[in-house]
Amino acid sequence: MDRHPDTEETMATRMADKFKVGDKVTFGRPNGEKTLGTVVKINSATVVVMQDEERGVHRTRAVGTKWKVHPSLIQLVTSASVNTNVEVASVKPKRSEAEIMRDINYCYGALSPENLTCDGELRGSAVVARAQGLRRRLNALQAELGRKVTEDECWRWYMANR
Repeated sequence: MDRHPDTEETMATRMADKFKVGDKVTFGRPNGEKTLGTVVKINSATVVVMQDEERGVHRTRAVGTKWKVHPSLIQLVTSASVNTNVEVASVKPKRSEAEIMRDINYCYGALSPENLTCDGELRGSAVVARAQGLRRRLNALQAELGRKVTEDECWRWYMANR
């Protein structure tokens, strides 16, 4: 049986043709969060985009995370749209060390056994998933700060700045 020439895959390929590796884009659902990213690979039905800013309600998706995105959910960012449309590609000011250290302190606190398991309420895979998300967030925060921060160093910082 012959396939219809306008299958979803061929339509996606035609949509993906308007992008090239290295393009700055925004991606996300039409009524959802839009995130700035860079095209790193173009597949037959998807485009791999590396995010250039934090994503998620609690900003738990770190910069550098790669997403396979359908071309219909990607918009090319032009230099004009970066300057005129703040929501599409806003450049976030660099956060202070104190703000980052507060977030690092939160992550270390949340990784303690009683907090990680919600005082024994969470079990198994839910605990593992929660720990992985917190470690990803901690790594992203340390990258944003530009250095590794031990739990002891974080505690000393907290005690000095509370």
